[in-house]
Amino acid sequence: MYRKPWKRHYLSPGETAEILKVTPASLRGWTRKGILRAETTRGGHRRFPVSEVIRLARIKGLDVKSSLLMSIRLLIIDSDIESCMTLQKSLSRSDGVSKVAVAHDGFTAGCLVTQFHPDVILLDLNVPGIDSTQICGFIKHDHRTKFIRVIAMCRNCSKKLQKQIVNLGAEVCFLKPLPLNLFKQALGLEDLGD
Repeated sequence: MYRKPWKRHYLSPGETAEILKVTPASLRGWTRKGILRAETTRGGHRRFPVSEVIRLARIKGLDVKSSLLMSIRLLIIDSDIESCMTLQKSLSRSDGVSKVAVAHDGFTAGCLVTQFHPDVILLDLNVPGIDSTQICGFIKHDHRTKFIRVIAMCRNCSKKLQKQIVNLGAEVCFLKPLPLNLFKQALGLEDLGD
């Protein structure tokens, strides 16, 4: 049985294969095909991001207790400073979330995507000066960032915009004020208390 790697960002091939109920050879094939992202250590060993393993387990319909594995790095892109502070404080105290970063403008958001290396981006569609649909498209079509999960949110946006952002690769689009319990459920933290 795999260990409970609290606050870990990466799993070994053995742990990953056990969780996904496949052989290490299957993992190598999935990595070559781009189905599962892996990173290589300086010593040449392959490691799998926890968020990737959970994402693929969900796609495969496997029952993985994600709260035992998850150590999410979350980036919030939202111009509403007060709302961000509240959300950041709440999520920073949640088990399974290791770090939360915040960007209130496009420049900072771009820097943090490349420097902070988030597992999940919570993207407000109404940040002034940002075309959030374009940002989502860039993230999901760049081979370096396409595995970042994007969860959108907006206040008073149309069904058409909500559908457009999901078609561009966002998992879901929540209406603001953000229902924290649904957001935690989308992250896989639904079995944890506030």
